[in-house]
Order: sequence, then structure tokens, then C-alpha cells
Amino acid sequence: ILFSYFGENIHFHEKPPQDLGRVDKFNMSSTMIVYTPVSNITQQIMNKTAAAPFMKGTKIIGVPNTTYMDKILLENLPYAVGIIFKDSFSYKFLFLVSQLPHPVVLFLVLTAHCWETYDDFSCILSRYWNRGFVTLQTLINSAIIEITTNHSVMEELMSVTAINMKTLPFISKDFLQNEIFILVCLLYFSPIMYFVSLDITKERKKSKDLMKMMGLQDSAFWLSWCLIYAGFIFIISIFIATVITSSEIIVMTGFLVIFTLFFLFGFSLIALAFLMSVLLQKAVLTNLLVFLLTLFWGCMGFTAFYRQLPSSLEWILSICSPFAFTSGMTQIIRLDYNLNGVIFPDPSGDSYIMIATFSILSFDGLLYLLLALYFDKILPYGNERHYSPLFFLNSSCSQHQRINNKVLEKDEDPDPPSDDYFEPIAPEFQGKEAIRIRNVKKEYKRKSGKLEALKDLHFDIYESQITAILGHSGAGKSSLLNILNGLTIPTEGSVTIYNKNVSEMKDLEEIRKITGVCPQYNIQFDTLTVKENLSLFANIKGIHPQEVEQEVQQILLELDMQNIQDNLAGYLSEGQKRKLTFGIAILGDPQVLLLDEPTAGLDPFSRQQVWSFLKERRANHVILFSTQFVDEADMLADRKMIMSSGRLKCAGSSAFLKRKWGLGYHLSLYRNETCDQEQITSFINHHIPDAKLKTENKEKLVYTLPLERTNKFPDLFSDLDTYSDQGMISYDISMSNLNEVFMNLDRESTIKQGITICITYINKFTNDHISNSIYIFLRMSLRNVTHSLRFDTQQIVVEFLTKEIKLLLIFGIALFPLTLEHIIYTMLHQNSDWEFKAELYFLSPGQLPQDPRTSLLIINNTESNIEDFIQSLKHQNILLEVDDFANRNGTEGLSYNGAIIVSGKQKDYRFSVVCNTKRLHCFPVLMNIISNGLLYMLNYTQHIRIERSQFFLVKGSFFLFFIVCSISPYIAMTSTSDYKKKADIQLWISGLYPSAYWCGQAIVDINLYSLILLSTYLIFYITKIMDIDLTSRIVLATVSNTLQRTNFIKKNSSLWSFAFYMVSTHIYRQ
Repeated sequence: ILFSYFGENIHFHEKPPQDLGRVDKFNMSSTMIVYTPVSNITQQIMNKTAAAPFMKGTKIIGVPNTTYMDKILLENLPYAVGIIFKDSFSYKFLFLVSQLPHPVVLFLVLTAHCWETYDDFSCILSRYWNRGFVTLQTLINSAIIEITTNHSVMEELMSVTAINMKTLPFISKDFLQNEIFILVCLLYFSPIMYFVSLDITKERKKSKDLMKMMGLQDSAFWLSWCLIYAGFIFIISIFIATVITSSEIIVMTGFLVIFTLFFLFGFSLIALAFLMSVLLQKAVLTNLLVFLLTLFWGCMGFTAFYRQLPSSLEWILSICSPFAFTSGMTQIIRLDYNLNGVIFPDPSGDSYIMIATFSILSFDGLLYLLLALYFDKILPYGNERHYSPLFFLNSSCSQHQRINNKVLEKDEDPDPPSDDYFEPIAPEFQGKEAIRIRNVKKEYKRKSGKLEALKDLHFDIYESQITAILGHSGAGKSSLLNILNGLTIPTEGSVTIYNKNVSEMKDLEEIRKITGVCPQYNIQFDTLTVKENLSLFANIKGIHPQEVEQEVQQILLELDMQNIQDNLAGYLSEGQKRKLTFGIAILGDPQVLLLDEPTAGLDPFSRQQVWSFLKERRANHVILFSTQFVDEADMLADRKMIMSSGRLKCAGSSAFLKRKWGLGYHLSLYRNETCDQEQITSFINHHIPDAKLKTENKEKLVYTLPLERTNKFPDLFSDLDTYSDQGMISYDISMSNLNEVFMNLDRESTIKQGITICITYINKFTNDHISNSIYIFLRMSLRNVTHSLRFDTQQIVVEFLTKEIKLLLIFGIALFPLTLEHIIYTMLHQNSDWEFKAELYFLSPGQLPQDPRTSLLIINNTESNIEDFIQSLKHQNILLEVDDFANRNGTEGLSYNGAIIVSGKQKDYRFSVVCNTKRLHCFPVLMNIISNGLLYMLNYTQHIRIERSQFFLVKGSFFLFFIVCSISPYIAMTSTSDYKKKADIQLWISGLYPSAYWCGQAIVDINLYSLILLSTYLIFYITKIMDIDLTSRIVLATVSNTLQRTNFIKKNSSLWSFAFYMVSTHIYRQ
């Protein structure tokens, strides 16, 4: 529908000059004239005006001030005209704004200024002549001259005739139709830009660093997204170009030119969205800023549309692609308006400007893309790793620049931790230190302060060993692995892998080539199959294309995924996704494997497969994995490291840890009913005084025996063998397991961490599942479950305060357009006074040519000298060009804004005014020039000054109307969030009566909506937008909106919100 409106083109044919007749042909008998102030001079002027023959029957009223004038004018629309006299030579007309051309528009650009009728044609500037404005102006001017000079010029002025110059053919457009069309085209790609900013921000946040860790280059990341959205832009540009050409919005320019312009503009906006997403790093801000930049610079491009800027400045501003696009559309529309088009070859050369526009848009897109790549290097998303701002000037900057100045590397290698905590390395591993970690600290900034995740870590990881990191949640395992794989950098200390520092970008790129990473979360593309995911990451890792298929098949075989290789990754179970992530990590047989809980969620069989695979790859590889499963570390790892609260507690083999940190041996004694526990305990303590009873039940007793008392075990066992008559059936002994070691070392930290996790979970649950008001009420209810009026009142107050804050924000945002509307309306009133001055269209002597001003053409048709009239015009500071009627009649000179044809004889001249049909206010200007010329010829140097003002009909506010209709559905549907999150059920289970819940919601909503409704009508009253009548329709609107609280409509909140919005809209429109 919108484009069908834009496609309403009418071909206007060339028209000859048009004679509009004498100025006194207009009959003003039906017009009411109201003037102010009432004085002797103004009464004389108006009496002279009323004496004109064609003014018979005209009602002329004098009023003391403009307040009375406005009231009379409004009561007698549209046949009333106001005149405000400032002095005896200056006055102002008040006409209804729709009766005459708008005063702000001096000339129409690329818009229909004339239109054809059945057998004639009419132009906009003719309204001044045909609707009595020039007639009344001429009468008052002649009256002023006669009162001033005592000489009547009524005949000279009333005999003036008007002629429209020849009108060239053009394609007709309505007022502002071209501007609105350009604005729509300017914002055509805005929905696509929303998805671009959303996707890029999300991918930079979630996947970019991880993909880089897998081997993806920055250029590949940006190029892939660029190609994807360039494809969308290509298709959409074809569509819009087809619509524009087929609907004949643009007639003379072909499909290819329009398509190219849209495609290059869309591509530049993609690059601009890339750049803004890098700089702002938030999707909402990125989308908003791209929209505002597009709108602002696109609207700035209308200066090119109206030719308000020098050509050189236009090309400079074209560095902003929306400005360049608006300029390009202006060029196409301008050529189309003049029945030309962008064609090649073009003898006139105008079409070649489009080639320059295409080049500028291409340059803009490439520039924005390069800037996005540059700032992505120095401002990575949420990552402390960044290049130096001048990395491109010197290769050493990118090769050896320290990523963060806070990283401290100490030249001296501190002493390693005590052997009491770390098992000595076997001789065969000496010199095989693959990963060196020295004094590493890691701090994260939080609102509550700094969080120390790693504290003074100092250890090595060796080649041909499987190393496990054990620790509770939050112990620092993932933080350490993120440092090793390059996602973050240490706050202090250094980490090297095969003598390459992970804090240096060049070294990190080399490290990533030999490293496989299995992060804590699964990575896969849900829209690809298992096999396609493996193939994609194999190519990203740089595996030779000929070897990709073989590598993928080997991984599928070793991890037993052949039966699911053609399944989409999105439909896999969590265990299968985890196995796929592990398979991606081991693609290409990396020398270093960094695995963060690789078997989490796997079934026992799959876990055994992963363990077997890692054991087979142990030789000449570095394998480091984190886990929370002690049995996994015990069975798989050669070396275990136990972390707690960011510190390394101990490291070594299972035997070492059990020996150093275990509880000793467990002696289990199986007994019958006759066994005396005290006698047995006394017997054990006799041999080993340090033995402690750990577990006691009806069937057995379990004692803990210290490791240092093993020399006492033979005597103990010998005596136990002869102690069977005391009710003891049998016994066995076992050593402490690794799980007990872990629990013994980390008992206190685990308790603290458990409390923290519990509190965090509760807070997360309340934040995610219960609204603030309900959460506060729930906390109050947990303190006291008594269902008293006091708690119902508290719920209502909390509900009201919570919603009030949100609604005040929404209402404030919604009132912004109303405020803007009011400001614009006030500015229009303040700037409505406009003077008809000669300088609007005509140059002054010595002034350089300046479009759209020209010299004033004077045609002498008297066959005598008209020097006296020429001098009177020069006195008005107008550049003149005088010619004889025999040479030209002035009606064909389209290079002039206006002309005056002088005929008659000296001292008794007759005049004809000729105007270019594109100069809308030409006739009043020329009539004033003639009037002042005659006044000067009568030896008076004063100038008559005429202004035009306008008054507007008071109309309702468009914005405020929709504010009222939009707020009530919002209020009514807020409780649906409680329903979706099951918060209401939780409250009822906790003891809150349903009646209390619904009554609290209803009381708040009804009163809040009533308050907003009254506030709205108060605004109506204050701003005098409309008369206020509280009718039954308004009451019905209030009732219908409050009914939205019912439980029946909760499940389809969006549908019902729309329904009640339409009801409100219909009722308020009545």
C-alpha cells in the first residue's frame, strides 16, 4: 500500500505561459476582514480599502487586540482574514495555513508545483492570485500610498496582470512524497541491521574466542558473517529494486542502477553494524546507534536534496554512507523529475555522478569493515587480550607486545613448594616440563570488590603424563584452564607452554596450533550433523582438505559415533553432545590437550572409551584435564593436583596422596550378637593406642589405623586370629581411598563453597522465577505465616511500588513524543511570521550568483525611457537586468525567478508580473516591489513591508492518544509473568491465600490505571488539546481494561493485550 502511494506518478506535459488576469478580478464580497489595532491611521487605511468597487459587501471589523481577532477568525473559518498593523507602513496578514503555500517553502524541489485539469492546468503559486491574497495586499498598499502622498495609485496597481512562465514537462509528485520515499528507503534495512547487531554481539560473546582457540582467524570470522548478510542484502535489494521499477516510483532509471545503489548501501550498513557492535559490545545499544546514525546522516542528506551545501562538502560528508545514499537517491529522483534517467553513455554527463556515488558507498563499506577489524583487535569482547593500538605500524608490536601491563614475569624462579605437599618427579620426566606455571594469580573485578580466583600457583606439567586437576566447584580449575588456552591472562605471573608465553599474541597463535581444547560447555552447530560439525572444525584447525574425511572417520570410529554421524547436533542428548565436543578437541591429534571436565554427562561406557583413548595418546603428549570425580582421576591420571579456593593443595600420584594425606588403614571387624564393642576396642588400643573407632553397626566395627603403626600390624593380626571366641566372625584391612584424601584436604573449603552455592542458587531462583514484589512478599511470609490484614496490605504496597517504578519509566518515555510534538507545535507558531522581501528570490548589486536567487528581469514595452521606474527599483537594492519587449517578452526566461513587464506611458505605467512556477511566493514579492517603486517615484523613501502569518486549527494529540491505549494492556498483563514462572503457585504452597494474591493485584492495577487515566485527561486539559467530557464510553474503557486481571485470559496474554488495545482505541476514538 505504501509503495503504491509512492508510485502515483503523473506525467506533466509542457505548458505555455498562462495569463491569470487582473488583480481586481477576485470578488471579496464573501470575505470577512478583521484588523487590529483600531486607530485613526488604520481606520483610514481600511476605509480606503473598503471603498474599492469589488469590496462591496465585504465585512470589515476592527478589534482592540489579537485575542479578540483569533476568536473571531476561528468562529468564521475559512472566510475570515486577519490584518495586524505594526505601523503605517508595515502590516501582517493572518490566513488559514491550508489556503496558501507554506511560507517556509520558498520553492518546490522535485515536487509537483503544477497539475493538469481536464482542459487547463493550475499551479500552487497561483493561489496567491486566485484566493484574494494579492488583491487585498494591493488594496492596502494603494491605500497606504494614497494616505501618505495624497495621490491615488489605485488604477495603476489594480490593473496589474499576472502571468505564469512556461512550465517544462516533469513527473509529478505530491508535496513531501519524494522526501518520505527516501526516508522509507533509508530505513529499509533497519530490521536486518537489528539481526546483524544481535548475532554479531552474541557470537563475539559466546563463540568468537572459542573459535579462535580452535584455530579460526579473525578475518574468517568477519568474512563469514559478512558474506551471510551480504547474501540477504543481495536478495532484499533485488526485491526492492523490482518493486520500485515495476510500480514506477522511479520511471526513467533502470533496475540495475537502483539495485546497485541499494546493495552497496546495505553492505555499508552491515559493516557499520559490525563496527558499532565492536565499539559498544551491547546489541541494544548497537542497534539503537546504527538506527540513529542512519536516520541522522540520512536526513542530513536532505541538504543535498534541497541543494543547501556546496558540492565539495557533500562529497566530504559522503564518508557517512546514509548521506551518500540520500545523495544518490536525490540524483536519481532529480533526473527522473526532468524526464531523464541514469543511463550510460550519457552525453550530458549527469549519470556519471552515480558512478562516483557507487564508489563512495563501496569505500564506506570497506572502511567500516577495516575499522571493525582494527577495533576488534584492540577492543575484544569481554577479554583482557588486546593488541597495541599501533600494532599495524610495526610487526614487533604484534609479535612481542605484552598483552597486559599488569602481567608480571619474575626473572628469578622461586623455590618450588615443599616436598611434603608435592611428590618428587621421577627421573625419566626430568627435562620434560611442557607447561610451566610461575606465581600465577588471577583476579576478577566484581561489584562487591575483587574476587581472587587463583593464588600464587607454581608448578609444572610434564609431557607423556596424564595430569588431573581435582577440586570443588569454584576451586579455580576452569580459571586455570582458561589461562592455559589463552582465553584470559593472569593478573600476575607467567605461563609458558613449550617455552612459548601464552601472554604474547604471536606465541599464543603458535600454541593454539598444537593445542586441543574441550571447554566446560558443549560446542557444536545445532543445524549441522555430527559429521558436518567434525568436518567444519577440521577445516578450521587447518587439517589438509584431503585428510579431513579420513580424520573425521577415525574420530567417529574411536568414539563410537558412527551410528549418529548423520544426526543433527541439535537433537543429540547431552552426553552425545559432550562426546562430540571431545571429538572436536582431539581433531588433528594435538600435542597438548586441555580438557575441562571432558566426561561430564557421559554414560559409563562412553567414559571408558574416553579414558582408553587418552591412555593410548599419553606418550609424547601433554594431557591436562579437570574433574570433580575422584575415581576418574584415580583411574586415569598419572599425577593428581588438588586445588581448593584458588590454591594448589598438593600434587602427586595416588599412592603418594594416600600416604601423605590419607586417614591410614581401615580395619573392619565383622561380629555377631555376643561381641562386646568395648572389649574389642580395648583390645585394639592395646596393640595400637592411636586406633580410633570410625563406624559401628550391628554387623561390623571399622577402626582407623595410623600409617606409622604398620610395624604393629603383624602382632595385631596374630592376636585377632585367636580372638574369635569373643563374638568376632572375621576381619579385613584396606587402605584409605583417594576420595577420602580429597575430602580430608578440602573439607572446610567444601563446606564454605556449598553454603555459597546454596545462597547463590536461592538468589538466582528468586530472581529468575519470582518478580520483585512477590519475592519481597514471600520473604515477609516466611517470617510469619499468619494471614492477617497486615500482610495483605504489605503485598499491595510492595506490588504498587514495584509497578509504579516501571510504569513511571514507561510513561516518561511515552510522554517524550508528546513533549517533542508540543515543542514543534510551539516553534511553528513562533516562526510563522514571514516577510515578503525581495532578497528571497533576487540578488543584490555586487552579490555573487547564489542558487536559487537570480536578477530581476525588467521588460520595457513602453517604447520610451523608464529610467524613473528603474531607479525606484534600484533604490530597493535589487540587481536588475533590463531588456526590450521586442527582444523577449519574459515569459520564456526560465533562468529567472520573476520579471516585470512595463507598458503604458511615462508617469502612467501599467505592469504585468511574470513568475517562474517553481517560485511559490513570487507574486506577493513582485507586487510589493512595484508598490514601493511607485511610492519612491512620488518622492517618498519609505518602504511598505508586508508579512504573512498563519493560524492552526487545534487538533488532538496523536502520540498521547496511543499512550493511553497502550498503558492499560501493559498493566493488565504483568501478572502473566508470575503465572509462567509458577510464582503464584509457589506463593499458594507457601500459605498465601489465592484471594489475597488476586485482590492485591486488582487493587493496585485498578487504582493505578485510574490514576493514569486522570493524569492523561489532566494533560488534555492543561494543554487544551480537547474538551473533556467524562462519558459512559470512558467508563466502559476503564472497566474493560481492569477486567484483564481475570485468570481466564492469562494463558494468551499477548493476544488479549492486543484485543484490549483495539477495544481501548475504538472507544477513545468515538
